[in-house]
Amino acid sequence: MHPNDKSAPSTQASQLPPAIQSGLAEWHRIVANRDWDQLADLLADGAVYRNPAAFEPSRGKGTIIAILRTVFGILEDFEYLREFDSESGKVLEFSARVGDSNLMGADFIEFDQAGKISDLMVMIRPASAVLALTDEATKRMSAGS
Repeated sequence: MHPNDKSAPSTQASQLPPAIQSGLAEWHRIVANRDWDQLADLLADGAVYRNPAAFEPSRGKGTIIAILRTVFGILEDFEYLREFDSESGKVLEFSARVGDSNLMGADFIEFDQAGKISDLMVMIRPASAVLALTDEATKRMSAGS
């Protein structure tokens, strides 16, 4: 995929089970449309979110949705660049901006057998972008927005 192509990466050639392919397609749709209200249906009960600024994971659908809604409200020019298969999910490489800071990152998404997200770990570089994103997300979540 060319880095300037804003479309979601194709999942057609994936060797993943159909339920996981369907869950991944729904993830791409939710992210593309910022349709966070539908994310609860895609998250498994007991899903965990591992963010780049904290070692301990966040748990619970409501908490995960609030975090992602806030983070994606901050990120600009977000786009997925490449996909890599794992045995039970995908690693999605992305680029984005936080203010003047460009960043690169990866979403490590694990699905259960029903195609629900059970674990989402996000890694971002450089550290300055992680700090800028964390500071802004903390401000917004503290303010209740």
